[in-house]
Amino acid sequence: MSGGHFDYQQLWLNEIANELEQLIMRAGREIPRKEIESEWYGYYQNCYDDCIVTKNYPDYDPQTIAIMKRAVYVMRLAYIYAQRIDWLLSGDDGEDDLQERLKEELAELRSKYPSGKFTFNRNKVQYDEDSSCWREISDNEDKNT
Repeated sequence: MSGGHFDYQQLWLNEIANELEQLIMRAGREIPRKEIESEWYGYYQNCYDDCIVTKNYPDYDPQTIAIMKRAVYVMRLAYIYAQRIDWLLSGDDGEDDLQERLKEELAELRSKYPSGKFTFNRNKVQYDEDSSCWREISDNEDKNT
């Protein structure tokens, strides 16, 4: 059955976290030509007047960015709990499964966000044209370029 007790609404928590990561990584950066030429650029023009003039994404105060970084972690944490409980209530997992999977997923979350917030090396972020999103370049990729 794979869940469904909450009508899969917990997936939105993960989507919000993904969007926040993108907002954080692209804050203040120049909007790539590919995005300017896409149908989405009109969205930026309508929502952010300064984008029209600067062709940059909106920038945020460092304290606001810190709040957003913490929010990414909190959203992912909430998603994990909601997903595991959804599977329990839907009959996919028993209580032992809930406890075991929750423990594993929380450990994975802590390893991904050891500081309790989303972190990245701003100097290693680039726009990935293939997936049309911003991402951090790994050390291996950096050596190959």
